[in-house]
Amino acid sequence: MTDSYRSQAYPIDDQPSPRRTTLGWIAIIVFAFLAAVGILGAVAVLSVYGSLTSDLQSPAKLTQYTLPEETVLLDRTGEVELARFGEFKRDVVAFEDIPPIMLDATTAIEDKTFWENAGFDPVAIISAALDSLRGNSRGASTITQQLVRARLLDQELMQDPDRTIERKLKEIVQSIRVTQHFGAQGVEGKQAIITAYLNQIYYGNQSYGVKAAAR
Repeated sequence: MTDSYRSQAYPIDDQPSPRRTTLGWIAIIVFAFLAAVGILGAVAVLSVYGSLTSDLQSPAKLTQYTLPEETVLLDRTGEVELARFGEFKRDVVAFEDIPPIMLDATTAIEDKTFWENAGFDPVAIISAALDSLRGNSRGASTITQQLVRARLLDQELMQDPDRTIERKLKEIVQSIRVTQHFGAQGVEGKQAIITAYLNQIYYGNQSYGVKAAAR
């Protein structure tokens, strides 16, 4: 078989490869731009998150906190209460001792999505923002956020009016961290959060916690 015959039987494709069209180049540029924006956005979010969490306390400290209680003086039988001493009226109560109706009333008023939310309620925040624009300001903090403000945020930050945005962001981030930490325990984790809340909240007349308020 001669070389000329071989070249005719198996012709070599020497046509030039197709060039990308202008539309193709535009698509590539747009894709690269969006990818770069996405990467920069992710880096920025991680940087902000790291900055916000750098000085936050561990969520585990929520239940490691010792609440100040009254000193109760009993008679020699240990059954008759004679007097109480202390600045705060508070009796710490366990979850199993809290009436279900108290749990339902608290979540209905303070945080309707408590048992399901991730520590904050974005729908409630947006709704409160819209109400504020209409001149009807109201709060949108969940039970977890209220507890975080009382227990796990620096009080200097809480009292500084010039750091409101920083406080709100740290409050939300810390609430998410608390929910994730206790969420590993299932429903018992949420029970621990609401128990800490009901033992912490101020009910007036120097009474702190639901048991002291009931008494």
